[in-house]
Amino acid sequence: MVGVFASLKWTLVTGRFRRSSTAVKAWTVVGWFVVLVVVAFVFLGMVAVRSVPDVAVTVVTTLFVLQFVGWGMAPLIAFGVDETVDPQRFALLPLTSRTLQTGLLTASLVGYLPVINALVLIAAAIAMSPTWAVLPVALVCAAAQLLLCVAFSRALSTTISQLMSGRRGRDLGMLAGFGLIVLYFAATFALNSRSGATALGQGLTDIATGLGWIPPGALAQLPAQVADGRLLRAVGGIVIVLAGAALIWWWWSSALRRLLTTRPSVTSGSAPAGDAAGDSVATTIGGTARLIAGRDRLLAWRDPMRRIPWLMVAFFAVAWPFLVIRGHGAVYGVAVAAAIAGTQAGNAYGMDGSALWMHIVAFADRVRARGEMLGHSLFVLVPGAVCVAIGLVVHAWVWSDWDLLPGAIGICVSALAGGAAMAGYLSARLPYAVRQSRNSMFTNSVEGQKGRTGAATFALLGGSIASAVPSALCVLLAHTVSPVWGWIGILVSVVVGATMLTVLSAVTAKRYLDTMPEILHIVSLGDRV
Repeated sequence: MVGVFASLKWTLVTGRFRRSSTAVKAWTVVGWFVVLVVVAFVFLGMVAVRSVPDVAVTVVTTLFVLQFVGWGMAPLIAFGVDETVDPQRFALLPLTSRTLQTGLLTASLVGYLPVINALVLIAAAIAMSPTWAVLPVALVCAAAQLLLCVAFSRALSTTISQLMSGRRGRDLGMLAGFGLIVLYFAATFALNSRSGATALGQGLTDIATGLGWIPPGALAQLPAQVADGRLLRAVGGIVIVLAGAALIWWWWSSALRRLLTTRPSVTSGSAPAGDAAGDSVATTIGGTARLIAGRDRLLAWRDPMRRIPWLMVAFFAVAWPFLVIRGHGAVYGVAVAAAIAGTQAGNAYGMDGSALWMHIVAFADRVRARGEMLGHSLFVLVPGAVCVAIGLVVHAWVWSDWDLLPGAIGICVSALAGGAAMAGYLSARLPYAVRQSRNSMFTNSVEGQKGRTGAATFALLGGSIASAVPSALCVLLAHTVSPVWGWIGILVSVVVGATMLTVLSAVTAKRYLDTMPEILHIVSLGDRV
């Protein structure tokens, strides 16, 4: 059965590539080439570290632990990335839990990501081998690390698979993903704030020593212990690894049996966020806009996958400039939050999937189609403006950058309003289907539309940046000519934002009405996955 699982996974992986169009195949090959180049640099870097054994042990220990955590957090943040090894798909097959467990472990080792991890682990094995005599031991440790990571990932995903199908699980995944992003920036800030390279190196060495008492860290330090003759410590490391592996295997087995023999008890809905529409009547542009904005607010409250971008907006408005810029001019960093907020109106039609036909029936005229587009923009403009305003005031007060505030306001307004206008236009110009299962934060686009999704994303980012260029030029003049240009930048941003919203809403409405059947066909594909 192990061979059957492996062959099935290989067929699925290669079948997707064979069924792709020529353009998709070409871009896939280019992507593979880029990844191989990156892996080659990582490989060479890891091999170069081998010449400094103490540093190599610290680096490889940190790598093993981060790899272990990464494999474990992936299903929590984006369950469904690898749906081919979802245990619930095998519930009706006459297989024992042990057979299914072994087969799923083997199938998880087949694919692009395991191959990339294997190449990095081979480089790590060379790096953590003080002498070539212990290279076989290091290779065994690298193989054990890959198996340990895969088993841990499968155990955790099996445990939370039922939970992630409901709102509670998606809330948990949302918080975990946001927490990882915040942790990354906080760790970067902490490392960059060390008093010197010596203190930083000593801190990392102390951390690596402590990590040696958990299975991934023990595997990373085992070859050096064997080479140095510390056999008693090496035996202790082996015991730690075996105990950890046995615990993970038992955990996975128990979770698998429970998953296949019990029914889920989850909630997929949420308490309503009040009356979404109020007294709005969709007969005018303003009434339709208020109706759609209220609807988007209600859906954002109910769907955790729509809430996490707003956490990101708040983070980039307040915390990010502190961590990255950290000083005079940090007020300009809030523009990143403004751009992110504006993009939240993107792919508005794709979010509805096949339910878009109800909008087509209800808003099939120029006035209400334009009001619908403006409603999506209104939904992102109001909370986006609040987050950006808070961020601007906080950084202007902390760093005493009140003189820079007018220019920063101009850039933020342009990025926010321009991004929202471009998002609405691209929703009709480059719509793409979204997985309506919504079990994952990162696997939203469907197979066959990756190129369309990428084009829409880059076009949206480019449009947001381009809309802020006039205000940015005013800021440059404010620094080089006269501070008055900062206030002129605010006026320019209002004119640019209002013009883009007015013009693009009309263009979007016309294109939407002209291509409604085509848009519906594209976005309805998300209901099938």
